[in-house]
Amino acid sequence: MSTEVKKDHKYLHFAITLAIMLLFRFIPPIGSITPYGMAIIGIFIGMIYGWSVDAGNLIWTSLLGLFALALTDYGTAGNALAAAFGNESVMLMLLGMFFLGMLQDSNLTQWLSNKLLSAKFTHGRPWLLTALIVIGPALATILVNQTLVALIMFVVYQSIFEQAGYKKGDLYPAMVLMGFMVVCSVAFSLLPFRGWCLMTVGMAMQSGVDINMGGWIISETVTLIVTCIGWMVVMFITPGCNVDRLKNVDITKYQKELKPLNKRQKVVLFILVANIVGCIFLSFAAGDTGIRMYFGKIGVYGWVIFLIALAMIWKVDGEPVLNKKTAPSYFYWDLILVVASAMVVAGQITDEATGITAAIGQLIAPLFGLSNFMFLFILGMITFILTNFANNVAVTITMMTIAMAMAAQADFNLQAALMVITVYGVIGLLTPAGSVNGAMIHAHEFTTTKSAYISGIIMIVFLTIVMALVLIPLGMKFMV
Repeated sequence: MSTEVKKDHKYLHFAITLAIMLLFRFIPPIGSITPYGMAIIGIFIGMIYGWSVDAGNLIWTSLLGLFALALTDYGTAGNALAAAFGNESVMLMLLGMFFLGMLQDSNLTQWLSNKLLSAKFTHGRPWLLTALIVIGPALATILVNQTLVALIMFVVYQSIFEQAGYKKGDLYPAMVLMGFMVVCSVAFSLLPFRGWCLMTVGMAMQSGVDINMGGWIISETVTLIVTCIGWMVVMFITPGCNVDRLKNVDITKYQKELKPLNKRQKVVLFILVANIVGCIFLSFAAGDTGIRMYFGKIGVYGWVIFLIALAMIWKVDGEPVLNKKTAPSYFYWDLILVVASAMVVAGQITDEATGITAAIGQLIAPLFGLSNFMFLFILGMITFILTNFANNVAVTITMMTIAMAMAAQADFNLQAALMVITVYGVIGLLTPAGSVNGAMIHAHEFTTTKSAYISGIIMIVFLTIVMALVLIPLGMKFMV
């Protein structure tokens, strides 16, 4: 196909994307959904379309979404931009990319991938290597922010895929990335007394509900183990998920290239470890009084900012560890803009003014009278589906609010419901709008729209089974 035809197609896709964003609002509102809600739905559908037809350039669709948002009752284009780049997830990604600059400039990423590929115990055992690279790093998110871990690991994965000879669009890279994020998402919710889960505990306490911490940890731990093992089985039985290229990797080549860490690499590794340790410490040490109050003010963001500043003045062999000249070249603007625009639009889906939340409440009303299991399953599935298309925080809060309101009218295990909603509310991996993690999968160098959605659909089916057979039954047994 000629270049000219491709260009013409891009103009056509641009026009279709814009038309969806601007014209969908003229469709008569459905049920409780307001005209503003119809406009937001149109922008969201238009963004999904644009990202899908031009996966090689996600920027123009992302910007077009912010443009279209300014033509609704949301506010000005300036308001949209401020909300997009003021989002904490976006800021954390921007800060995290400074670490990527250090990793790349020091060749520590290459060293890590060589270390994994040259391991003798995985030689000739591609599935063992796959389990190592997918599950091992993901388990770190039990204690560490998953976005920071993912930013580092995705670069390592890229190096491994390149060295093994995989191509963009191959299913194996997409399944590795998706599996890593799946394990991350489940691990992230394991401890109910930190991070994301504190939101659930706080809302429950305000409503007079005491969360059984021990029951939560038991239920989640078993679910995490099943998820880790289960995803490896899924990859094994999925047609087209080919590991043969890893099997044929010549480890002697990478053993020769695996030289001892140099001074610069040691410093970068120290900073990365300091980041992890500091984030863990601050998560548990923060409080409302004394020095703990200052720990709370610093938080993850403050600690990351401090380490970046330190890296800029810390010189090794006369050169700073973080070079201000090269660092910007490691900023993935496709990913940043996808996340920035998606978070704003997805956040509006659950805004009261759209009427979409009310429509969901109307859909849930007929659930009264169902068995405890079916009630929890449907609540979990609604959460799971919505969070793959809308802001996960907003979806989770909305569904928890609905569950707690319904608890006064129906007899069901509210503790288990809140746990299921919390765990599945964070797993927005199917679309770029679902979460930062979903956007990262779609924007990766080795995925295409097709491979990302195939792995995403497999993820939906797999985690639905895990929810039904593992998490809900365990929650009903232990969350009492």
